[in-house]
Amino acid sequence: MVDKTLKRPQFLKRKQSPWFWFFWALLGIILLTGIFFFRIAAQPVSMTDHRSKIATSDATFDVSLNKKQVNALVAYYLSDSNVNGYTFRVEDNIMMYGSAKFLGENFKFGMMLRPEITKNGNIILTAQKLAIGNLPLPIGAVLQYVKTSYNAPKFVQINPKKKQIFIDMTQLPVTQGMSFRAKVIDMKSDSFIFEGGLAGGRK
Repeated sequence: MVDKTLKRPQFLKRKQSPWFWFFWALLGIILLTGIFFFRIAAQPVSMTDHRSKIATSDATFDVSLNKKQVNALVAYYLSDSNVNGYTFRVEDNIMMYGSAKFLGENFKFGMMLRPEITKNGNIILTAQKLAIGNLPLPIGAVLQYVKTSYNAPKFVQINPKKKQIFIDMTQLPVTQGMSFRAKVIDMKSDSFIFEGGLAGGRK
């Protein structure tokens, strides 16, 4: 008697190309890296708008600077810091240049920052635009990388969540007993005015 038992067809298992696994591994790394940066960037950063060390009763004076002089001043205050290749320049806008490492590759970037003076004379730089080649990284992720790789001086605080860099004028090194706070930042007219006075509120 003929055996008519139905047999399941045997399918040959296709051997996956190494490129298939490489693609999914790369996609997984990108997703995990994105989640990592997002979670860290979402962590709150404390920024306190400290009052100036200059007492209102002190004899004060104004110092007026242009872009060239401000750049020289920035270079002076950052000369003792480990900036790791990061550069801050006052041009038509305030710019920060540097490089970020992603998936083992270094990418150069330029970030445009909008300045704002707080009520106590400190400075907030808010990131407006980011140019980093064809890599679509969010500003917060790049600022988080800068925060972890840049040994910033104590007067510079980076807040990736708010896309801001906070310049605490009260933490600037005191020069010849003098302390300063920002009064005017006018990029269009090339005018930067800082108020100076004796540090420590001497009366």
